[in-house]
Amino acid sequence: RLFTAIPGNEFLKLELSEKEFRLPHLPEAWDGLTILHLSDLHYTGVVDRPYFERLIDHALTMPADLVVFSGDLLDREDLVDWLPTTLGRLHAPLGCYFVLGNHDSYLANVPEIREHMTRLGWQDISGRMMSLEHRGLPLVICGSETPWMGQMPDLTSAAPNAYRLLVSHTPDNLDWARRHGIHLMLAGHNHGGQIRLRGFGPVYSPSFYGTLYASGEFWRAPTLLHVSRGISGRHPLRWNCLPELIRLTLRTAPELSTVHAASQPAAVDRIAPQG
Repeated sequence: RLFTAIPGNEFLKLELSEKEFRLPHLPEAWDGLTILHLSDLHYTGVVDRPYFERLIDHALTMPADLVVFSGDLLDREDLVDWLPTTLGRLHAPLGCYFVLGNHDSYLANVPEIREHMTRLGWQDISGRMMSLEHRGLPLVICGSETPWMGQMPDLTSAAPNAYRLLVSHTPDNLDWARRHGIHLMLAGHNHGGQIRLRGFGPVYSPSFYGTLYASGEFWRAPTLLHVSRGISGRHPLRWNCLPELIRLTLRTAPELSTVHAASQPAAVDRIAPQG
C-alpha cells in the first residue's frame, strides 16, 4: 500500500495489448496464428496472489493457439503453491511452453518448479527443442535460460523447412537466434526498464546491449525479436512503463523483405491491492 501512494507509480496497472506482425517465411496456411506471451511474473509475496489470479482472468479472455512464458516466475520458494490458480488455468490448442529465468535460478527448488509446471500441463523447453505439426507443416519450438542455467538447444535434428520459434528469458541471445535461423524470438527479462523518462526512454536494463532491447519489437533478419515489458518485478516500481500481457497475431507476408508491425493496446486495468 505504501508503494501505491508514490505519485505516478504504475505497478498495479496492466496493459492488455494486441500486436500483429506481417512476417516473411510464415506459411500461408498459418496466417492468423496467435501467441499469448507472458513474462516476468516475479511471485515475491509483496503483490499478493489475487493480483495474479485476476491477471489470468484477463488472459482467459485472450485465447491463442500457443501460450508462452519467458521466465522469472518465482522469487520465493514457498510461492510454488500459487501455480495451480494462476498459470495452471491456461491452455491452448498447440500447447503451453515455458522457460525459467535468472530469479528462478537463485532458488533451491528449481526441479520442483519444473515438476509443478509440467504437472499443470506446461511443456518445459529450457535447453530443448520440440517439434510439432500445425496444419500439415512443421513448427520447431525451443527455449533458453542461458547464461544462468542449462545450454542453448540443439537444432541439428530440426526439419530444414520448419518454422522456428525461440523462447529466451533474455534478448541477449539474439545473435545465436540469427545464426540458427530463428524466425521469431520471444523474450523478457528487461521489464522495459521499469522507469522510463519522457523524451529519454528507459534509464537501465540488465542487458549486454544496455537499453537497446528494453522492450518492443526488433527486426534483425532473419529474426523478429519481441521483448515483453513483463508483469511484475522484485521492486514494485514502474514509471511510464506499464506491465503488459500481449497476444501476438502472425500474418503471412511472402513478398516482403522486412517486417511490418502494428500494435493496439486493448485496455488498461488497475488491479486493486487486496487485504
